Amino acid sequence: MSSFSALYRFDEFELNPPKREFLRNGKPVLVSPKAFEVLTYLVTNPGRVVTKDELLKAVWPDSFVEESNLTQHISWLRKALGVRSNDIVTVPGRGYQFTAKVQVESAPDSFPALQSGDILVQTVRERTHVVIEESSSAPTPVPEAVSNTASLVSLDSSPGEQVARKTRRARITVVVSALAVVAIVASYFSYRKIGNAPVYPAVSIAVLPFTNLTGDPTKEYLSDGVTEEMINGLARAEGSQLRVIARTSSMSYKSTRKAVREIAQELGVQYVLEGSVQSEGKHLHVTAQLVRGDDQSYFWGDTFDGNAAQILEFENRLTESVAHSLSLTLLAGKTTEHIPINYAAHDAYLQGLNYLSQRSRPGFENALQSFGTAVAQDPQYARAYAELAVAYNLMGQFSWMDTHQAHSQAQAAALQAIAADPNLAEAHAALGFNQWFYEWNSAAAEKELLRAIQLEPTNVDARHWYALVLMTSRRSADAEKQMRAALALDPKALILRTNLGWLHYTDRRYPLAIQEMQSVVTDDPNFLTAHYKLWWAYSVTGDVPHAWKELKAAVHLIFPPGDEKNIVTVYEKEGYAAALQALTSSSNGYYSEALVDDARCMSFTGDKALALEFLARALNNREGWMIFVESDPAFDLLRSEPEYSRLVRELHTVSDPSQRLPNFHAN
Repeated sequence: MSSFSALYRFDEFELNPPKREFLRNGKPVLVSPKAFEVLTYLVTNPGRVVTKDELLKAVWPDSFVEESNLTQHISWLRKALGVRSNDIVTVPGRGYQFTAKVQVESAPDSFPALQSGDILVQTVRERTHVVIEESSSAPTPVPEAVSNTASLVSLDSSPGEQVARKTRRARITVVVSALAVVAIVASYFSYRKIGNAPVYPAVSIAVLPFTNLTGDPTKEYLSDGVTEEMINGLARAEGSQLRVIARTSSMSYKSTRKAVREIAQELGVQYVLEGSVQSEGKHLHVTAQLVRGDDQSYFWGDTFDGNAAQILEFENRLTESVAHSLSLTLLAGKTTEHIPINYAAHDAYLQGLNYLSQRSRPGFENALQSFGTAVAQDPQYARAYAELAVAYNLMGQFSWMDTHQAHSQAQAAALQAIAADPNLAEAHAALGFNQWFYEWNSAAAEKELLRAIQLEPTNVDARHWYALVLMTSRRSADAEKQMRAALALDPKALILRTNLGWLHYTDRRYPLAIQEMQSVVTDDPNFLTAHYKLWWAYSVTGDVPHAWKELKAAVHLIFPPGDEKNIVTVYEKEGYAAALQALTSSSNGYYSEALVDDARCMSFTGDKALALEFLARALNNREGWMIFVESDPAFDLLRSEPEYSRLVRELHTVSDPSQRLPNFHAN
């Protein structure tokens, strides 16, 4: 579609194509991207009958679009215009005519139309506008189709005036060209820093948990699986056109009685997708409808009736339909994505997603089994391999599996996923996490995670894990940007809120850290990770009463009653340091040696020698948590010790692929 660089006003509305803004009395009016382009074309051709073919070619130049799609967009625009809906007149058998009186405010016509979020080019335009105002009062041309009253340079001007005008125009051209070059160069380097790019898509949506109407609670994974696949599919909208709220936040509304409007406000989205799944034997009936968040009006709907084995085809069709209704394009790669060869493979994959989301030891173990079944049924199932890698990664991180086993199994699954689908963001993210946590190779991890973000800018895991990589690399400002970008996509994720507090903790901003993590345990008193990291924060600040309170809560959630009672009794009789010693002796029965945790406990007690001994054992065992030692304030007590310096030097030697120990990958 042609670029328009002017500002258009009609009635109480203002249309700004370069900024892609449509305002009514100064407030934004919600329209989809393609509806905005339809409106722009009509407004820039006021009073003229624009044929349907002309509109279709202008707005969808490279696509075949049915006339009904255009009709639907016109209908949406009329709703957006409200009482001014009659400004768009249908001319039977021909097309449409925009009848409102349009006022045009000129702007330099040598700039490309801005894309959503293109702040750099917008700044260039604003600066150039200032230069022109200061340099010349000569009028700026307006597109002929928009206005027949544009001021023209007088043909009978004196030669001196014409030379002056030419000189001013030349200066303007030079300034514009220079700024354009700056914009291009800056954009190039900005592209190279993909991970720092903010997520500002034009349209936002939340997929609420599909309701399980099968009458069988064991089929809950099926409705949850449809929800997850819809989220994953829509997240791959081309060019990050769509902000899709991630699974954790969406699932928090399961069985909610809140109205759509309230949910949309809480999540900050324009649209909400909701639906249900019913089944009778092998027959499935799935319904879905898209609702506007502001007024809860119906926007689009679809249904599916068929054999359960066809559910994957329906999920793909449903995703495409939602994207089409919002005038969005899904990534071309999605159309070539591998489709599982049978229903059993996909069914096992959906069960695995359900187990993985539980973030518990039994959940992870069941997830490993389900994803294993999926790839056994279909050895080319890239998504199942990627999630299998995630499950192994996290089993090792939670110390519920031997470090070497978790590392090798997760790495193999991630590489298999990439081999099956090189453009799968989840696979690159899982491999990046593996390289960072288990190999301590932050440079390689950053490369993989940036690749995942490039493939899918709205991938929450990729941005979350990249934030952790940056945190352990002592790049806290960049880490916070990534963590907040992840939170924008998944605002109700307790782990993201906790780890934002953890980031403040490693940055020695203890009041902020405590405030952030305390808000998490207030919302969910059983969220173990927040209690655990709050214990660290209170311990390093010397607040023993609060440190013990958080440790006691963590012990209650981790240990069986007998061990819990023993640790509490030790605290009551002998104090905090003795309780920490009791904790280190109790933990080995429930974890695959959590040696860095034991070192942290000893550091809190002031026992440097024992803390360093635990760290040396953790380094020798290649325990993943060693990656955090340099950034963790818990170990500040040890940093002046020669043995600590030796351990850090060896850590860096192991993390350098060119100097890695020969037996590093041995299991």
